Amino acid sequence: MFNRGGFVIVTNRSILCIAVGITLLAATVHAEKIRTSVPGLNLNYLSVLSAEDRKFFRDEGLENETIAIGGPAGIAALVSGDVDFSGAGGSGLRAAVRGAPLKAIFYQTEKPTWYLVVNPSIAQGSDLKGKKIGVALIGDSEDRFITLFAERSGVSARELTKISLGTSIGDKILGIKSGAVSAVVLDPAGTVAAEREGMRKLAFLGDMFSLPFQGYVVSNQKLSDNPTQVKRWIRAMTRSLLFIRERPEDAADIALRRLRIKNVTKPMLTEAIRSYVRAFPPGIPGVPSPEGVKSILEHELRIPLKLDKPLAAENFFDLRWAEEVRKEFEAK
Repeated sequence: MFNRGGFVIVTNRSILCIAVGITLLAATVHAEKIRTSVPGLNLNYLSVLSAEDRKFFRDEGLENETIAIGGPAGIAALVSGDVDFSGAGGSGLRAAVRGAPLKAIFYQTEKPTWYLVVNPSIAQGSDLKGKKIGVALIGDSEDRFITLFAERSGVSARELTKISLGTSIGDKILGIKSGAVSAVVLDPAGTVAAEREGMRKLAFLGDMFSLPFQGYVVSNQKLSDNPTQVKRWIRAMTRSLLFIRERPEDAADIALRRLRIKNVTKPMLTEAIRSYVRAFPPGIPGVPSPEGVKSILEHELRIPLKLDKPLAAENFFDLRWAEEVRKEFEAK
């Protein structure tokens, strides 16, 4: 399109550009606005951010807003309808045990992605006896995994002092540097940053616990009223996880822009992402195995909550949409 003698000349190319622009505008106007809450802006939830950046949500007719809210608060927001999807899977299932109308729909990994990072003076698990341990929230998944690790090392929960530090990687690293705590749980990116500050990783918790991790929950009402939206959300998230696994360097670019991690470089984040995807299941992610579901019911719910009777999976999981999406990807 150009001006000649006061007249606007329209070319075929300009018509094409206008048509494309109108199509994109229409897609944006009609996109369903949704909110996804995550417990923290760290590598474990890069998938949501990359689904935004790579337009995977938009391809599914969704306009997502990611909100960082701690576990119980995120579940309260989900129950109230303030958010549509929550990455606080453990908190969501515990709320479901207490009667909240929620179900788990999607799991990113088949095992925990956390490292136990410690002051260099801690040489082995038994050295945690009598020490202060930093967790995001008292009673959350970090708390339980540290307790399990300590117990396997011969240290009882009563011999640990837990301190809530929140989800900030910087605050956790500062907690060890200042001497406020001796150990914290960090994702792979936070672990790389902590090692740069002179701390050491004591254990990769994923090698110790076979438990599906990073689950997402939704309300029963969402499943009933808008199941197609749930499926489209899962499809976008599946694409994002495959992108992270197949293109770690490009994923690192998104992490540099979107995650609040200080003093890390792209090579460091790329290394962290390659470490993170160790926890992915082989093939298409999203659906925990039947054994994994049983492990969640037992080790995330029945034992920690001291329940006498076994729990029925159908009361806590609705994986049909994740299974359908997996079949779609496997057929490609």
